Amino acid sequence: TTPGGAQLSTIANANPVLFGQDPNDLTNARGRLANDRPHMFRMMGTLDVLRTGVVVGANLQHFSGKPWAATTQIVLPQGDQRILLEPRGTRRLSSQTLLDLRVSKTIRAGRLGRVELLLDVLNVLNDSAEEELASDNLFSPNFGRPIVFMDPRRAMFGVRLQR
Repeated sequence: TTPGGAQLSTIANANPVLFGQDPNDLTNARGRLANDRPHMFRMMGTLDVLRTGVVVGANLQHFSGKPWAATTQIVLPQGDQRILLEPRGTRRLSSQTLLDLRVSKTIRAGRLGRVELLLDVLNVLNDSAEEELASDNLFSPNFGRPIVFMDPRRAMFGVRLQR
């Protein structure tokens, strides 16, 4: 599969997967699995700011980039065939680092109960690592050109009413 493609089981898939029926499928079919990320780091925490009612939460994640390899498309008597030119994982997309923050404040609202104001800022570091390529075909003019990227920094506001 491509770096952005789903990793499918050839056994449990509802649609028949023909991979492996042609011996050419197995050329260089060794190495890392399609979504393998050998290094993953996660750290989460919250902080109650004293005498303010404000809570700050953070979630930091770092992942190795997804593996990929150069391929080519050849015409065979049994039909077009995608062939791996190098073992999977020979190349890797960029690593990704995500920092998400949440700031919340709860306010008493008399008979209404409590109102919680929320601010979430996602991808605070504005990491723009690629997640998919236009083509992994070595002979394509778009070989290795990234086309899908992580979502940019964004903020969300929310209000929660608790009775």
